[in-house]
Amino acid sequence: MNIIRIALGCMLFSLALAAYGQASPQQAPAAWHEVPSATLVSPEISSDQSVTFRLLAPKASEVSVTGNWNGAPVTVPMVRAKAGVWSVVVGPLKADLHGYTFNVDGVRTIDPGNADTMRDGSNLFSMLLIPGPESALYTLQDVAHGSLSQIWYSAPFLGTMRRAYVYTPAGYESSASRYPVLYLLHGGGGDEDAWTTLGRATMILDNLIAQGKAVPMIVVMPNGNAWETNSQGFALGVHPPRRAPGSPGFTSEILRFPQSMTKDLVPFIDKMYRTKAERDNRAIAGLSMGGAQALYTAFNNLDEFAWVAGFSGGYPLLPAVGVAIPPPANAAQLRGPDITRTIDTDKFEQLCPNLDSSVNSRLRLFYLAIGTDDGLTTAHAALTKMLKQKGVNYKEMTRSGYAHEWRFWRISLADLLPRLFQSDSK
Repeated sequence: MNIIRIALGCMLFSLALAAYGQASPQQAPAAWHEVPSATLVSPEISSDQSVTFRLLAPKASEVSVTGNWNGAPVTVPMVRAKAGVWSVVVGPLKADLHGYTFNVDGVRTIDPGNADTMRDGSNLFSMLLIPGPESALYTLQDVAHGSLSQIWYSAPFLGTMRRAYVYTPAGYESSASRYPVLYLLHGGGGDEDAWTTLGRATMILDNLIAQGKAVPMIVVMPNGNAWETNSQGFALGVHPPRRAPGSPGFTSEILRFPQSMTKDLVPFIDKMYRTKAERDNRAIAGLSMGGAQALYTAFNNLDEFAWVAGFSGGYPLLPAVGVAIPPPANAAQLRGPDITRTIDTDKFEQLCPNLDSSVNSRLRLFYLAIGTDDGLTTAHAALTKMLKQKGVNYKEMTRSGYAHEWRFWRISLADLLPRLFQSDSK
């Protein structure tokens, strides 16, 4: 009986092998795109910095790729080849960090062939780094690297525990030295992860410190949304609904975090880290919403901060400060929020009562940055006009062709860091 079973099993196995051979002929494809596989390459960067994008979507009728290529977002249709592989060549692109997405029959999606992704608020993007001198600060170099910790701290002012990212420079763990501290704030819709993922802050810090251009420093990147405890995706099921910048709930709470920062976060960092805990060694900077929060925090706490910076400051977000205006003459070329809003400088002054010429002797650096195509240029111009009228000294950095975007804020951070905690910053 056992011999019969063994023979029957061998016969069935042989039949199965024969059937498999008939169903799966081993025929090499004429080209890679005729039989897509897991090795489908996307994106593929050519020597001239043009990029080929590919996506396997055999049942799709229309596919495109959208990216912020060298400025405003551009959508490029993709072409279908055999076996349902869609592709297109874009560029040449500038050396920079770009985000892009695919659109498949109206559905937005990231590139499944690209493991590098980034999150901007609630939006996910595939990440593309074009190498070159302009993007060298954003790349991993053969230098000494700092450490990035994700810490929790108690915030009694807000009645909750909160999460923050803390960068410590190379050598921190093995030394007894104390370091100056930069508090770096994100924009509306962002959270404590933004400056690390989108801003490449740790890479920029490592590289500038290694080059001797920036002072080794501790950098604290908190969650500036008073209604949140942590970033999206970290603690599933406990993250509150997102609040749109400018909404009533958003605007009314924008100043609660700065108040918590000076009461809760700064004392915690000074207790837990080897900081130089005095104003001459403490800086605050931020982008968009964070830029407005940075100025509010600094000019209400001049005994705490001697260095302050705002990148594309979202000053119209501050309570009662935003004022509607007609579209400016160059509105068509502007990108970003508040194209038709500026600020009431009297209301801004009420929020920052110490903002007058007396700050010149107290601040080591007051730094403002804006791209010429940013929708906030009118609000920025109103602020700088007020500062000039009051005799307040500030350093301004502008960049032609840049708008309200991360590629500008990375440049702003790289320009600011070498100025901080230096004796000749002014």
